[in-house]
Order: sequence, then structure tokens, then C-alpha cells
Amino acid sequence: MKKTFFDYYREYAEKTPDKVLLRIDDDTVTYGEFMKKTAVIASGMQKLGIAANDKVGIVMPNSIDWYLVFWSAVRIGAQPAPIDPQSGTMELSQLLPSTDVKVCFAAEKYRSNNIINAMQQVVPEKISLDKVVCFTENPQNLAEPFISAEDFFADYCGDTCEEYIPEENHVMSLACTSGSTGNPKILSVPYYGFLETQDDMGTHLGFGENEVMMLGMTLYHQGGFGMGLQTTVKGGTVMYQPQFNPQTFLETVQKYKVSVIQLTSTLAKVLLSTPDFDKYDLSSVHTSYFAGEVLPKEIADVFVEKLGIRVINVIGSSETTTMVVWDSAIDGDKDPSDFRKLPFTDIRVLDENGCEVAEGETGELCVYTAGVISEYYGNPELSAEKIHTDEQGCRWFSTGDLVCKLPDGIVRFAGRSKRIIKRGGNLVHAEEVEACLLTYEKVAAAAVTDEPHPVIGQQIVAYIQPKGDERITRGEIAKFFDGKLSAYKVPDKIVLVEELPKDVGKIQFKYLRKKEYH
Repeated sequence: MKKTFFDYYREYAEKTPDKVLLRIDDDTVTYGEFMKKTAVIASGMQKLGIAANDKVGIVMPNSIDWYLVFWSAVRIGAQPAPIDPQSGTMELSQLLPSTDVKVCFAAEKYRSNNIINAMQQVVPEKISLDKVVCFTENPQNLAEPFISAEDFFADYCGDTCEEYIPEENHVMSLACTSGSTGNPKILSVPYYGFLETQDDMGTHLGFGENEVMMLGMTLYHQGGFGMGLQTTVKGGTVMYQPQFNPQTFLETVQKYKVSVIQLTSTLAKVLLSTPDFDKYDLSSVHTSYFAGEVLPKEIADVFVEKLGIRVINVIGSSETTTMVVWDSAIDGDKDPSDFRKLPFTDIRVLDENGCEVAEGETGELCVYTAGVISEYYGNPELSAEKIHTDEQGCRWFSTGDLVCKLPDGIVRFAGRSKRIIKRGGNLVHAEEVEACLLTYEKVAAAAVTDEPHPVIGQQIVAYIQPKGDERITRGEIAKFFDGKLSAYKVPDKIVLVEELPKDVGKIQFKYLRKKEYH
């Protein structure tokens, strides 16, 4: 029988019960506490009627509670569906029904977003949920189906739960991305495939029980969550921040002698420009793990040459987990955008007809890993387009990444084929921003694209055709977006135009950047 995640955690809980599994600022949970507390929360879920394959929403920022709720659902075979805690009413009204969530766990707020207030605007008037369990200091403001976490623990939770042993094709969780408005992307993450890929990557990188990993990404992001698992399945400690703060990040690395740090290029730039950066003791760090953005060679060189830290740069996606890698210890003479496959992955570079391209040519990167999603939940058309099963029963994913095929199995990242804007560490779908803009009464037409930005990589540019003689400012748009979409989806730049260039009703994006539109 295959080992489950809880086989790993139970083993470490028995061996080193007092060892910290997860630390978020000063809050911790040990391996021993993790096993006990997930049993308690899972028992409460079961009393609420949650069974195997039921969906459990999580709308919470990085916290110990997030982690315990997620794994409690997994422990009884339910499928946690983490949702970005910056989500406003428009996003929640799409994602909650699309995931078929039965019970949701929500924090009171995240940054400027009042999560519970947003939930109350859509539940139960627009969406029916059995319960919304709220981690709040103001339980007096709750009415059914909303209950406080305190009442949940008092009225529903016991000490033990009936643990679920996953079947071969069991779906572990639903990873949510907002996608184009009206069509969220919900990823069915395979239990054993996901476990296998994280275990394999941890082994490949040499992680062990003494590892301490500090991540700059979020738990609700599939990549940030998965990278942390590469440490915990080896019995190490993983650390996150409630919100990224460069000084606190560096202080934490120094204080707890962190051995692996995970960053994006944007976060790395912020860290390196922190006042008195050179005064922080980073001697415990042996590996810096980059993902989510293009890694400039200049940044990689600082870590490798100045700081003496091994750099791992990966292309991965929520649909596949890790795919290809650049490792400074092996590939130091190559650009960080030149990648090779891992021992446990396989790749193909295909043209528009699905044929392998020749060396020197560019095509779409298609990837096999054990962790390739089984489907886009509720979207068979997209599943058929992106996921392909070969004669051996292996699932391949068409990534949408364009790469140039080089000698010796190397592929060079060339760009993305989709209209996704990589703004800092966040992926923004241009179509979603456009749809929100078009609900504003002063907007006649809108087209959203990106422009390079020296700090965040890409910034969001909205070309707006106003109604009549209306003058629209970015501040006005930001105010309109507030509570509807996540704050990072607000356009960074507004360009007013007399008319958007169209052809047969479709926006011609190639003309947007012409001089007359600035």
C-alpha cells in the first residue's frame, strides 16, 4: 500500500513530537500537535456532515489555522479548496459555486479586504452553504449559516476522526485560480501524484530532517504550498509570513538559521535593496529557490557569487508542480532561463500541429509529471484541450509556455502564449480585469494588456474608451474595484483613447501600443 501524507507526518510525530513543523511569525505547530489538532478539526467537519470528496472552502491568509483546516479536510478524504483571501464579492460569487463548496472556513480580514463582510454579501442570498466557520473576534455579528470558530470547536469537535485512506485516483484538493470572469479555473490535484512529485523534488534537492525552509509565497498559492511540502515530507520545518515584509524576512532567516529560502525575482530585488542588507547573517542559507517569474542572470549572480548560495530556478505550474529546472551548481555557465528536465519529469516541445520541433526552433512546452492534474473541475472542454493521456496512461500538460529547443535536452524560456500578466508574484488574467472595467458606468470599451516594469516585472495597463466626454482616473478605477476584485488586479496605468482599434468586433492588441494611443 502506498504511503499517505499522514503516514509521513505520523512517523515524524512519533519520532520528534516537539519539533516545529510550521512556523508563521511567532506562531508554531509541532508534528505532535499537528496530528492531534487535525484530528480535532476533522472530527468537527465530520459532525458538520463533511464526508469523503465533499468540498471545504478556505478563505484565509497564511496562518496556522489555514494549515490545520486544509490538512484536517484531507485527513477525512474531503477536498480543501483554498481561495485567495483578497477575493471580493465578484470572485467569491464565482469560485464558491464553481468548487461546489459545502462548508467554508474564513478569516475576518486580510490587508484591506474584510473577508467575512464579503462572504456575508454573497451567502446565503446568492450562494447556499451549510456553514461558514469564522475566525473572528466579533462573533456577535454572525448569523446562520455563519458561526464562530469558538462555537465550532465547542459544539462540533471531538478528539478523534475516522481517517480516510485515499484510493489510487483520489483528488486531494481543488486549487483555485480566478481565470477569465465567468469561467474560473479549478484544478483537481491528484493525491498520490502530488505527494510523489514533492517527495521526489525534496530528494533531488537533498532536503532532510534538519532543513528549515522560509517561503516568500502564500499558502493558498499551489506553488508556495507545494514547495513547503518538499521540506515537511522529509521531516523538516517550513516557515511563512502572514504578509511579506523584507526586514522581518531577513531577521527571521537570521534568528532561526534558515537553510532554504524561496523567492520570486521581485521579492529578491526587494530583499537586496533592504537598508543594511549586508549586516544580516545569511550564512545558514545554502539554497535559494526561485519560481513564479523570470529570473534575471544579474539577480542569480548576486546570490551565487556574492552570497555563496546555490540557486534553483524552476518553471512549474499549479497544473503540474515542478517541471524543469536551472541549478547554479550544474548549469552555472548558462542563463537562468535555460532549463533541463528533472529525473522524474519528461518534456516535449511541440508545434501548433502537435509535432516535435527541431533544435533551434520554438514551440509549446508540454510536460509529464506524476502530479499533472486529473482535470479542470467542471470544465471538460478545457481539460480535453490541455491534458493529454499517452499510451502508457501518463498525463501530459500543454503549458502555454513557449520555449526554444536547444542541444543536450535544454529548453530556453521564450514567453507565454496566454494573456496572463505576471505582476510581481501574482498572475492576473487580462480578461477578468476587462470584465470588471466594463461594469463601470463611465466605460464604453476596455482592453487590458501589460508593460514591462523594473520592479514588479509586468504592470497592468488598461486602455479605456470612455462614454462621451468622461475623464476617468486611476484613483477612480481603484475605488470602483475595491471589494470587487483583488487589490493587485487594479490597473497600474490608465490610458484614455477615443476609440479602441477593432476588427470584426475584436480588439486588435497589436495596435494598442502605437503612439496615437498614449
